[in-house]
Amino acid sequence: MLNASAVLKGIVASGIALFSASVAAATLTVTVANIAAEAGQVRIAVYDKETWLSTERWVARQLVSPTGATIAASFELPPGTYAVAVLHDVNGNGRMDYRWMRLPKEPYGFSNGVVPRFGPPRFEDCSFAVADEDVRITIELGD
Repeated sequence: MLNASAVLKGIVASGIALFSASVAAATLTVTVANIAAEAGQVRIAVYDKETWLSTERWVARQLVSPTGATIAASFELPPGTYAVAVLHDVNGNGRMDYRWMRLPKEPYGFSNGVVPRFGPPRFEDCSFAVADEDVRITIELGD
């Protein structure tokens, strides 16, 4: 014989399980290609609109030591709209180095293959949706 307390606990547990499934994370796999040197670190940052290109805030970030021309990193993300920026910090100083007129000196890339012309790219141009299915993107480094 079930008592009311046991039935209530079962209903609450079922509701929590359903809610958890509805906000489940998906895996974003970022492949970075065209890595020219096995020096420094490849810095892969996932941003949302509010944190786009911040040097101190991001949704997720990984620092990967390059071991060949291609590397991959995976991130568990809740559903949302994101953009990815990648920097190959060849000299390992933790920041982008620049040439004359603030032109980047180290290889970099953005999601959706965006190549900025004058200044940083817009979040809207680099963004993509993550829902409840895994997402794979490839970013080709250039300079």
